[in-house]
Amino acid sequence: MGNDGGSIPTRRELVKEAARNLTTTQVKETQQEQQEYHWTTCPLSHKPLSKPIVSDSSGKLYNKDAILEFLLPAGDGTPGMSKSDNEEVLEGRVRGLRDVLEVKFEVEAQQVEGKQRDRWICPITNKALGPGVKAVYLVPCGHAFSESAVKEVAGEKCLQCNEPYTSENIISILPTSTTDIDRLVARASRLKEQGLTHSLKKAPGSSKKRKKNGEAIIADNEIPLSTVTQAQNSNLTQKSSTPQLSSGTATPSGGIKNAATASLTAKVLEEEKAKSKRRKVAGNENLKSLFSDVSKFYKSIDSFTCISHPTIKLPISQLNDDYCDCPDGSDEPGTSACSYLSSSSPKTPSNIAIDDINTTLALPGFYCKNKGHLPSYLSFTRVNDGICDYDLCCDGSDEWEGVGGVKCEDRCKEIGKEWRKHDEQRKRSLGAAAKKRKEIVAESARLRKEVVDRIDTLETEIEGSKITVAALEKELAEVEKREKGKVVRGPGKGSRVNILAQLAKDRVEELRGALVKVKEQRDSGKGRLKELEDILSAFHEEYNPNFNDEGVKRAVRSWEDYTARDKAEGDESAYERDLQEIAKPDSENDGIQWAEWEGQDEESDVDVLYKFEEYLPKSIRDWIDGKLRDLRVLLIENGILADRSDPSSSESSAVTSARNAFNAANDGLNTLNDQLTRHKEDLDKDFGADDVFRALKGRCVSKDSGEYTYELCWMERTTQKPKKGGGDTGMGNYVSFDKVTVDDALPPDGKGLGSGERVAMRYENGQHCWNGPNRSTLVVLACAEKDEIWKITEEEKCVYRMEVGTPAACEAKGGEKGPGHVRDEL
Repeated sequence: MGNDGGSIPTRRELVKEAARNLTTTQVKETQQEQQEYHWTTCPLSHKPLSKPIVSDSSGKLYNKDAILEFLLPAGDGTPGMSKSDNEEVLEGRVRGLRDVLEVKFEVEAQQVEGKQRDRWICPITNKALGPGVKAVYLVPCGHAFSESAVKEVAGEKCLQCNEPYTSENIISILPTSTTDIDRLVARASRLKEQGLTHSLKKAPGSSKKRKKNGEAIIADNEIPLSTVTQAQNSNLTQKSSTPQLSSGTATPSGGIKNAATASLTAKVLEEEKAKSKRRKVAGNENLKSLFSDVSKFYKSIDSFTCISHPTIKLPISQLNDDYCDCPDGSDEPGTSACSYLSSSSPKTPSNIAIDDINTTLALPGFYCKNKGHLPSYLSFTRVNDGICDYDLCCDGSDEWEGVGGVKCEDRCKEIGKEWRKHDEQRKRSLGAAAKKRKEIVAESARLRKEVVDRIDTLETEIEGSKITVAALEKELAEVEKREKGKVVRGPGKGSRVNILAQLAKDRVEELRGALVKVKEQRDSGKGRLKELEDILSAFHEEYNPNFNDEGVKRAVRSWEDYTARDKAEGDESAYERDLQEIAKPDSENDGIQWAEWEGQDEESDVDVLYKFEEYLPKSIRDWIDGKLRDLRVLLIENGILADRSDPSSSESSAVTSARNAFNAANDGLNTLNDQLTRHKEDLDKDFGADDVFRALKGRCVSKDSGEYTYELCWMERTTQKPKKGGGDTGMGNYVSFDKVTVDDALPPDGKGLGSGERVAMRYENGQHCWNGPNRSTLVVLACAEKDEIWKITEEEKCVYRMEVGTPAACEAKGGEKGPGHVRDEL
């Protein structure tokens, strides 16, 4: 379209196949991922579950502090979620603390990769409680067991605290079956009809009695949360109305007619108000999320000391009161009251000397509460700059002054919802990546075991080969000694038969050589004759008869006479075969066996007479022969007897055979030793945590990037491949593992390094860079569901950096930071 080489795809091309329902396996995997998430994460705060842990009537688990944040009437929900989002999660099951019950898990400490990790177990069976295990807890005590243990040990009292319970009050933890879910729903309905809550306590309102005048009396000496909240939200000394009794006496407080009781109640409510504020300040998530170097200054619940000025102490009521009391602004971590502070700010009057005032900011930056999303810090230089920094301050509080008429709306609900959606996907992806890592670790363990087994096999084979080589070496020495002790006749000392055999052999070889030469000359003459005949035949056929040249005519007639004569005919193949057989040299299988004639010695009668050894028994004959040979070798080695062996002649076949056998066995032993060395080096090599990269060694992953394709081969090399032809460029060879610290924003899809310490691989000594160093690559790894190169940059000349995702980089257990982590961009 538009002559640009493109085309408009049809619907058939876009829709390859209809959507299909999930398979049973996929459904089970999804359920397993959801179970793992809910067993480890609070659905309200999206933080890891930590004591105290509570559960509602549906069996779901929550952090108790998240429930408290939700129940506060003036609260805005838990950090990272709005109140409406919390209500969607709870589905109306929790209206007060009586609607939840603290679950008491038995904790067992265990060592994992040198670190102490805790896990929940059943106190009866010692089995782990978690995903894939049916677990229950008892109401009202809250002790948790495996379902099988409760069924096996049937009773009416808790096995831990001996508190009685009924079978109806056995609550399944995070149930998945429809039967368990329906049972819990029916139980909640029955308790509601009976005026009871999930914890079997009376529901609010069910314990109230009515007076005749319609006023409510609180039974059991309880003060409802709503009464305390109303007292906190009103100033009793200034704003409360004063109802009049019928007798004309003013009621001191809230309609309570008894003056002493009303005064005492007002005092109690004031104290509750102060305590509540101190608790809120001490447990404020804004303060908890401060960095570790300043959070210690916010632990007191009675007073606050300015960070840079310990002599300035403020009452706790002046903390976060939207007024900058401390010169360093440390009393306003949650407001923008101190955002004007900078190094050029004027000095603030105080009761201490002017020279001692330090107005350097003590906080990481402007704090954005970001209701409905994650809290964050923003650099004070970006506050009131006329730009809405929604990436860090989605509630728009950074532009509170409205510079240039800019008013930033609160987008935290939308941004938080989108973030939580991506975060959920990222967590599922990380869960799948953790599973793949387990598979890779299992494969690496198998490969390592193969190396260990091969080392054991090689060591056994080497021991056997050493014995064989030692035996062959000894045998070679014996053969050489035996051959050296033989008596060898010198040249010309042979018998007449030997001399005649040698002369006949030389004559036969001479005639054979002459025959071969004559045969070659004959074949050459035949070839030349054939070539000449072809020339004359062509001349006879192509000459011009009308050309009057007597010489030519005479030559033609001679050729015709030559061709008319009879030629010898017959099959010469048999003759040729005979010539070839005659021309072949003598061998063991064909021809004259000259060795039989050359080894013959003529013996005289005297020689036979003096060969007395043959008349002796074999054992004595062998003993005498061995002693004589040893004596001869000894005399030759000491120079007493001359060595009559011919040094120019080759060694005997027996020595050659023994030497070849020894050399072959020795070469085999060296090969086994080399293999053993390589396997031991491979076993000692660093393949990362859990030996995880052993299974990935040699595998390659590539990324298309403009004019080049970049390839990473685990534990081997990195390569740059041009698309337009030309040779590949080596960017480095693997050297070692390393650790690097990164501080990057994690994208919503999770394909990034994030912040913190990451594993890295160094590839060095690559192809030399023109007018520069040898190429090198730093490969920084992060957890991902599959091997994938995310980003390639050239930080310096011929110094590259790759950001790569792989399941092998995932931590073995709970390695990711929780969603409540606040990043310091300063």
